[in-house]
Amino acid sequence: MVCLKQVSLLSIALACVVKAEDYIPYDKSKLTTSAIFEQFDYQDLDHSPWKPSTAKKFDEGRHEVVSYVGKWAIEPAKKYPAFSNDKGLVLKSKAAHHAISYKLPQPFDNTDNDLVLQYEIKLQNGLSCGGTYIKLLDLQDNYDNFSTDTPYQVMFGPDRCGSENKIHFILRRENPLNVSDVQEKKLKNSPMSRSGDLTTLYTLILKQNQDFEIRINGEVAKAGNLLRSPHLLEPRLNPPKEIIDENDTKPLDWEDSPRIPDPNVQKPEGYDEKHGLPTIPDPEAVKPENWDESVPVLIEDPDSTAPEYWDEEEDGKWLAKEIPNPKCKELAGCGPWSPPRIPNKEYTGPWIQPMIDNPNYVGEWKPRMIANPHYYEDDKPSNLNKLVGGLGFELWSMSDEILFDNIYLGHSIAEAERIGNLTFKVKYLLEDQHKRANKPKIQNEPVAPPKNFDELLLDKNGNTFKQFYLFLQLFALRQFLDIKDFFYDFLRDPVYQITHRPIKFVLYCVVFVFVFTVICGIGSVLLFMISNGGGGSHTYEILDEPRSNGPKIELLADDEDVNTIETAKSTGVNRSATEAIKK
Repeated sequence: MVCLKQVSLLSIALACVVKAEDYIPYDKSKLTTSAIFEQFDYQDLDHSPWKPSTAKKFDEGRHEVVSYVGKWAIEPAKKYPAFSNDKGLVLKSKAAHHAISYKLPQPFDNTDNDLVLQYEIKLQNGLSCGGTYIKLLDLQDNYDNFSTDTPYQVMFGPDRCGSENKIHFILRRENPLNVSDVQEKKLKNSPMSRSGDLTTLYTLILKQNQDFEIRINGEVAKAGNLLRSPHLLEPRLNPPKEIIDENDTKPLDWEDSPRIPDPNVQKPEGYDEKHGLPTIPDPEAVKPENWDESVPVLIEDPDSTAPEYWDEEEDGKWLAKEIPNPKCKELAGCGPWSPPRIPNKEYTGPWIQPMIDNPNYVGEWKPRMIANPHYYEDDKPSNLNKLVGGLGFELWSMSDEILFDNIYLGHSIAEAERIGNLTFKVKYLLEDQHKRANKPKIQNEPVAPPKNFDELLLDKNGNTFKQFYLFLQLFALRQFLDIKDFFYDFLRDPVYQITHRPIKFVLYCVVFVFVFTVICGIGSVLLFMISNGGGGSHTYEILDEPRSNGPKIELLADDEDVNTIETAKSTGVNRSATEAIKK
């Protein structure tokens, strides 16, 4: 449902042309007599009826009393302004408590009437954590000490911090049985507020038939009836008519078990010994002849003595520690003998008594309900308990430059819609145009995504050799990735990979052995060349006999081979050794 009356595109376009430069305030003479409309057409904050608070409050987070030091101003929008001199109330400080109020020119009474509260919010620097809600304050002489403790009738508007994002709708209602008991009835499932740096319009409608609507930019975000849906608010708008009697107790003879054990069926005699034990003593076991039951298993340690500090009068008789009896090692056993236990072949488990329907079953017991002595009926929550005397913003925010504008409080839904059409809709269109025309420049232009395999192969502008080379590259990369995936899968579960992918396993093993062999062969050749590939002379000893003090033979370079052979002959070296030298 759209609450703002549709205005033709032509009229909006003409309005944009007329108002693009000059701001024309809304004509307040067209308002109904009981309506209040605040569009902040003042010179500045000092010349307006809006008064910053001088009060202090207790900060629960800091556990100390703090002042409302947040600054306020009445000024035009700085970000995407729609009009040249359209002003609003601006929250100016970061991470500070703010409070400001406006005393209405006349009290606002909503008895037997519709309540319509509407205002604009512009988050010029965004909002990470903070509130932007407004309060309808109880009638007072002044609001100089306006604070979180100042009584109000309605609180409405966004509140956001971290993951929490909601629009408050709170009614403060008096208990008709005790007017000093005032409770804040909060909407439980609130809609989310809007983000962005353009103006947003929030509208609350509470009709005298107790229907309510929360609208955002003219569209209904939440609706319901406060009386027909008692669980909309928390705590409930009205307490329950009946409550549980806390003094009621369940009778002793109350039967609330639908089934009971059959009293006519009893456990067979000797069942536990025969069928209920998983193991039984071995009936064929015989005590060994060399088992002496008269010999104790444990004896006192003869070397154990009482400590010097031990006083039997105070500490009692001292008991020596016990040790295993060494005599038991000479016997098959000592102490009481019992036969070993064996599995019970007739074991069937514990006996379970069969169940039957309980003839005396009367159902589950519940305490009786009695009339609620504190019951009351608040059948007209739209009738505010007290007159509204002022408007107030009491906020904490981590962001600054939050602008509020065009606050409407009245009884006419049509009047609020007309104001939204003539102010918000035109403003929003101009802001959007301004934002589109002033987009920030992109520092890095987006890069086109790379072509896929098919696009590269079918590219008509590429030559055949390049495409073939690219095909080989991509094919090799594909095989490498497959081998890599198989390797990690093999590390996680080698048995599964071998049994379910035997061909791939054998193929990869062969490839691995082949590559490993080639790499080792190349490495061996390189190592041999490094260790033996250098020039120069080399000296060897050739011995016919075991080592002695005889002459040595030096092997020289190529051009000296002949002299070397002659030398070998002169020393009596045999022919086969000489031929070996030549080779």
